[in-house]
Amino acid sequence: MRIRIDGKAFFSRQDTHRALRNALGKDNYQGSNLDALHDCLTCIFTPTEIVIKNWSYAARYLGEYADMLWHVLDDSTAENPNITVVIE
Repeated sequence: MRIRIDGKAFFSRQDTHRALRNALGKDNYQGSNLDALHDCLTCIFTPTEIVIKNWSYAARYLGEYADMLWHVLDDSTAENPNITVVIE
């Protein structure tokens, strides 16, 4: 499966989690924080590629939170071999 997310939607922390929740599925993503995102990503059991385009917008809007998000994505992919994350 391939999931595409546009980083232009990452205006704030709340908007970021809303966009991620919509893309990943509301049933799988409970909460609006990085811990909830990690839990969701590590519970994906089928091969899934997550493509986040326009990452530069996310970095500009979120600042330091974008770095924290990057680390959660990286940690989650290291823990779960079923997911890959591509940043464009």
